[in-house]
Amino acid sequence: MSSPSHPAPRRALVLGAGWLGGALAQTLAADGVVVTTVRRSAHEAPPGGQALALDLRALADPAVPLPAALHAHDVVIALVAPDRRRGDDHGATYPTSARAAARIARAIGARALCWISSTGVYGYTSGEFVDEDTPLAATDPSQQALIAAEQLVRDADGDGLIAGVLRVAGLYGPDRDPLPRYRDVTALAARWEHWTNLAWRDDVIGAIRVWLAHALGPNATATPRVLNVADGTPLQVRTCAAIVAEAEGRTLDLASIVSHRATADVAAAPTPMRSNQRILVHRLRALGWRPQTPSLRAGLLRLGYARVTVDTPPYGPQTAQIRTFLQRLAALDAEAHARVLAAWTAHRERASFRRAERMLGEVMARADRESARDAAAGPLLQMMRRPVAESTDTVASEDPLATLDPLAEPALATLLALLVRDLLPADTFAELVVPLAALVDGPDAATG
Repeated sequence: MSSPSHPAPRRALVLGAGWLGGALAQTLAADGVVVTTVRRSAHEAPPGGQALALDLRALADPAVPLPAALHAHDVVIALVAPDRRRGDDHGATYPTSARAAARIARAIGARALCWISSTGVYGYTSGEFVDEDTPLAATDPSQQALIAAEQLVRDADGDGLIAGVLRVAGLYGPDRDPLPRYRDVTALAARWEHWTNLAWRDDVIGAIRVWLAHALGPNATATPRVLNVADGTPLQVRTCAAIVAEAEGRTLDLASIVSHRATADVAAAPTPMRSNQRILVHRLRALGWRPQTPSLRAGLLRLGYARVTVDTPPYGPQTAQIRTFLQRLAALDAEAHARVLAAWTAHRERASFRRAERMLGEVMARADRESARDAAAGPLLQMMRRPVAESTDTVASEDPLATLDPLAEPALATLLALLVRDLLPADTFAELVVPLAALVDGPDAATG
């Protein structure tokens, strides 16, 4: 778990001490924070703190007096969720609870209010990349309730209170096994190509601690008011299903799923109202947070699924493709070399390429793959370096780039595109690799 760069709060009020909130309370107590927890049912107090059994929503009414035990806390963290057993829904839970949390934070003079929301507020269904600046497109009533709650919290910001929203992806962790979500492949057929985003419980706790540290720090007003929280490794549902099958020692029946998806019923069925988006977490990373469980594979290992393997490919998720590209590039003959350079000279001036190049730069900045980039660029630049006569080329000795083959420029553009291929729109990727496309996807392109 990432460590805060500033001291933790002295006293924290945790509203909603359930699976996530209870674990947060225990973590804060271990930090030496005095913690008060609130939930509807009686529950055990965190070490050194106290526990209150009350319905938070009742406190949204300004006519209802606040219990004395809620006072004298410098931070308020609200982690509420509907209780299906009680017949709760989003509309009856989130806005009212948010109004109560904002009222409490204001009334007790808290310095920070942290509201835990969901990435479901974005509401995108076509695999889009989503960051905190992406407009909210959710129209479902449940998602609209989340959005309304967020606005109530954000309206409380100011006059000494830093109020922020953390939008959390699909939670899993101890006692919340994700395997049942991805076990029944026929039930997943309509969402087989959809993107999903996950967040390990303790990494979310780490994100809350990091956000609080900044909200209580010397530059508190610069604290982001909205942050996405996810492991940063979006996966398609089909990939999750394959990993789950591996964890259970099963062979994924791909023939069955292909057959099922081909049936008229599945083909005609409307797409479920579920998010299909890829969550970016670069803003949270900029605060110093790093996930300790950065992928579903890593999470399943932590849950005890020993069959799962976690490799660290040297060039990132696209290591196999990058290796193939470098091998084919090394075998490029003189004729193909000349064709590539001619194509590059014309292609790099196109407005569409310049747009794709700008998007590549933005995605690279967010992808946190510097080590993979450096590992892959080394072999490429070594391959592209031309021999220079000893002590005869002063320009080359002063500028090492002058010793590179002109092919290095299109090759590097292709390499960088490959590094983040899983994060780029398909048309952007295709635009970036045009001069060397045959080496990227061609079946036998080594000699052009």
